[in-house]
Amino acid sequence: MAEEQAALRRVATLVASGAETAAIFGIVAEEAGRLLRARSSATIRYDGDTAVTVGRWQEGDAVTGFEVGTVVPLTGSDGMTAVVSRTGRPARIDDYARVRGRAAELMRAHGYRAAVGAPIVAGGRTWGLLLVASAIPEGLPADAERRLGDFAELMALGLESAEAREQLQASRLRLLEAGLEERRRLERNLHDGAQQRLVSLALHLHLLETQLAGGSERTRLLVSGARRELDLAMKELRELARGLHPAVLTERGLAAGLGSLAKGAALEVRVHGATDDRLDEAVEACLYFVAAESITNAVRYAEATSIDIRVRRLPGAVRIEIEDDGRGGANPDAGTGLRGLADRVEALRGRFAVRDGTTGGTVVTAELPV
Repeated sequence: MAEEQAALRRVATLVASGAETAAIFGIVAEEAGRLLRARSSATIRYDGDTAVTVGRWQEGDAVTGFEVGTVVPLTGSDGMTAVVSRTGRPARIDDYARVRGRAAELMRAHGYRAAVGAPIVAGGRTWGLLLVASAIPEGLPADAERRLGDFAELMALGLESAEAREQLQASRLRLLEAGLEERRRLERNLHDGAQQRLVSLALHLHLLETQLAGGSERTRLLVSGARRELDLAMKELRELARGLHPAVLTERGLAAGLGSLAKGAALEVRVHGATDDRLDEAVEACLYFVAAESITNAVRYAEATSIDIRVRRLPGAVRIEIEDDGRGGANPDAGTGLRGLADRVEALRGRFAVRDGTTGGTVVTAELPV
């Protein structure tokens, strides 16, 4: 009993830690197999009228077979996977000698002679089963089904927890994409609407100023002042539109977007490794805003004089690193800017970090899957 409770605690700790389901599949199979003194066990998922091995454990030179990814049909079978699928209850087979079906044939071919299984019930349905096999007929304990059931219940909790995390992640991603689309819409409206009207008004004022060349000084000064105010308003509007969603990012990609940031920054910004290869729109936008916020923070708070932005493609990911030569000490929890960046990166299943540089300054890093 103490051994069983210890094994269950280990599995419960793993589930509570939010571990990936693939890791849970393998660990649960191992703990259950060891507890029942077996040398082989598996976590199996139902997929329509088939069963797929998703977690596998074997000890030493135990009989092999049923590696992760193995698919067996449920129809025309009296094997363990089919029985648990039909009944939704724990089951055992003490001798596979006369059991029909493709799964049973494979069990015999790989040297398995007995098995017990317990259903994994998640979300109100039989998701799959936990199966422990033996090379000896009647070689599993009499209470194996009950003991296996406890592990199956923890497995179900892990699946439901993982599903809840997936739903939360999907919700965060939908919110991020909706915000991105709204930013694009506002940028287009500003560019195609208000900005174009201001450009037209500037042209009219220029014509009026030309026609008043010989008029009163007071009138010409009023028109000149109006033109200057209009120029400032247009500049602010362009900066607002760029902050919402820069058109250059949509039209030309991340390298051009970072180049635009570097050109408009109030300090020297050097960009390394950025290419014209296009990434997913949400990924490009996320990396752009990480760089933009980092530049803003370096100018406002870090007393920096230069920044290096490094972009690097990794297998299945892209990484951006922004390093300034300021005074360091940035705290992601002290304000909403860095915290907002972390939320944006994590919504895309990425990783975000802020640290002090080895020679001073601050290093902001974001890595996103692509």
